[in-house]
Amino acid sequence: MLSEKDLASLNPSQREAVNTLDGPLLVLAGAGSGKTRILTYRIANLMATGRAFPGEIMALTFTNKAAREMRHRVAALVTSAGVNPDDIWVSTFHSTGARLMRMYGDRVGLQPGFSIFDDSDSKTLIKQCLAELGISDKVVSPKSVHYKIQGMKNEGQDPSQFKAGPADYMDRKLEPVIHAYERGLRRNNAVDFSDLLLKVLQLFRSDAKLLDRFQDQYRYFLVDEYQDTNGVQYELLKLLAQKYRNLCVVGDEDQSIYKWRGADIRNILDFEKDYEEAKLVKLEENYRSTSAIISASNQVISNNTQRKEKKLFTNNPKGDPVEVHILESDFEESKWVVKKMSELIAHGASPDQFALFYRTHAQSRLFEDMFRAQRINYQIFGGLKFYDRAEIKDAIAYLKLLANTKDNVAMSRIINVPARGIGKTTIEKIRDTAWDAGISMYDAVFQMAEGQLGATPAVKKKLAPFAKLLASLEKDKADMDLRDFYSLVLESSGYIKALEKQEDIESATKLENLQELASAIADYESRTEAPTLEGFLEEVALYTDQDRSGENESAVTMMTIHSAKGLEYPIVFLVGLEEELFPSIRGDAFAADPDEIEEERRLCYVGMTRAREKLFLTAAHMRRVFGLRKVRRQSRFISELPQNEILIDDHAPDRAARFGDYNSDFSDTTYNGFDSFGGASSRSYAAPKSDDFAEFFESSGEDDGFEVGVKVKHPDYGEGVVVKRQGARDSLKLSIQFQRVGTKKFLAKYAPLEKVL
Repeated sequence: MLSEKDLASLNPSQREAVNTLDGPLLVLAGAGSGKTRILTYRIANLMATGRAFPGEIMALTFTNKAAREMRHRVAALVTSAGVNPDDIWVSTFHSTGARLMRMYGDRVGLQPGFSIFDDSDSKTLIKQCLAELGISDKVVSPKSVHYKIQGMKNEGQDPSQFKAGPADYMDRKLEPVIHAYERGLRRNNAVDFSDLLLKVLQLFRSDAKLLDRFQDQYRYFLVDEYQDTNGVQYELLKLLAQKYRNLCVVGDEDQSIYKWRGADIRNILDFEKDYEEAKLVKLEENYRSTSAIISASNQVISNNTQRKEKKLFTNNPKGDPVEVHILESDFEESKWVVKKMSELIAHGASPDQFALFYRTHAQSRLFEDMFRAQRINYQIFGGLKFYDRAEIKDAIAYLKLLANTKDNVAMSRIINVPARGIGKTTIEKIRDTAWDAGISMYDAVFQMAEGQLGATPAVKKKLAPFAKLLASLEKDKADMDLRDFYSLVLESSGYIKALEKQEDIESATKLENLQELASAIADYESRTEAPTLEGFLEEVALYTDQDRSGENESAVTMMTIHSAKGLEYPIVFLVGLEEELFPSIRGDAFAADPDEIEEERRLCYVGMTRAREKLFLTAAHMRRVFGLRKVRRQSRFISELPQNEILIDDHAPDRAARFGDYNSDFSDTTYNGFDSFGGASSRSYAAPKSDDFAEFFESSGEDDGFEVGVKVKHPDYGEGVVVKRQGARDSLKLSIQFQRVGTKKFLAKYAPLEKVL
């Protein structure tokens, strides 16, 4: 068990937490303060003092990795004393729910051998329900139904009792689908992931004797990462601990960053209201980071109001000051970061000592390009490399097919993406017919759409719209810029609209990634004398082939800041500290919500406190969004740093005079494009007055102002005249006759055009 030597290794606050064994206890464990050690030592101490037998202790956490680590550490402490660590209930919340349902599921309507549906299974069931109800998944998105159901269950609400309000149009559409889904789960003798906790809560609420038995058996509860608990977890713990009130929760409200998953910061902030006799212990000594990093992190998080008063300190050396670097553009930002890493590697650092954190997945692309150019190995933590993401592969497949109509692999990938009613049977028919006729699937589609090659009327009807789409795109390819053509492909194929309808975080991320691919195309155009579709695809293919080599070697780790929770690295680069990106603010309503801003600030704090020795923060004065460039404003988090303790290097201090203020146009300016690590080529780009994320995907109005005969100005081609309009709204294409380069086609929604008055 615990020895005097073990206790002597703890600091005073840690010892107080380990020795406070009875009653409710709130341990505020700051970043890097050794919270896992507290939990395991406290479990051992409960047994060493005779307070509890192993079978009377339940410890809960959120991930299997954390549960394994806790079990391993407990075993190291208690096995020598003859205690079987397996007798102690150490588990994740959801594993606990599954275990209890296997034992008592019949009391809440489950039969033995029930299935646990993952998210994919749940969405499949929702699609079946929509089909049974005769509702198109284009009208009601399966993902939106799933999001609504999981949200209710995470708050302890039973979806089978859901009743939409008379004024809530969307909820009225979802209500029958939600009820059908719950009936479908019962019909399949299945539960979904959120049910594992909701049904345990329902079990204990409906069976007082069973609850009483569990309360007597498990008298001591320990909960890790309490700031991440949701409504149903909060209620479940409250029920289980209400008899003996021996509930120890460990967490840090300053690291509550999962509101979008249902986490409720009020659970930890209000713990002392829920348990008035609770003891509070603060773990404020950080063992991870230098004093300079801790001071900067403290200064930023102190601006939050939803927090308990505490201030991290460390006895570690002061270390190098935190550095802030303001670069001219997102390209220059990625170039500087990789150059700095190269310098540190030359002085003895290894790539696996570096972590690169960004706010959104889409930001990784420029850094990936730069790492490949410099032959520095990298790995994406918790995600795919940019060109391996499904939506990017889909978009590239469209472009590959239109560049090479014999590419049957590309055709197979996108023929029914987004869904256009061309099922597996039809695709196999096309593939077999093409093989027999000795032609490509592309040619087979066109001939079968005309009723040839033995196509039935039903197949002809399915393929005709798709063939029309391909013919139109092939015609437009010749006289459109590559970036504009890419935009047209996404719009006319329906890919963008299909993602927009899903209205969830995953789809929003995919849209951001597709925006970033547009920026990659614009980068390619800016540094290539004669850019072509084939040339861009060749470059991507070479990038991805290089990327697959050396993956087992030491590599820089790249990830979103959300993925960084619980990790630490010697050297951290936190990039993209600009308003609208980090904090992620889209529109005035979001900016006016202090709760959202505080969550973003906590996210910044988490990113900063992952660093052990060196911390670099970067921002760009200009950033490309969907291929267009916009002047950016520095993140408020930079101004919240202790200005007298950090180093700030503005790499282009005169750029404000050259580029203007935030949100201004800069059509006469030059952007340096990518031409190897040290070189650059130049090209001018005009930025619209507002190119926020939402505006790129909103429908344009009918009165767009670009009638035939109107004079316009393009930043690259100069002045011209609109000579033809085709389509409407989002699909409106303009043919413009320029004096210097002849006629060019544009998708009006994305074209950087200004009317000449």
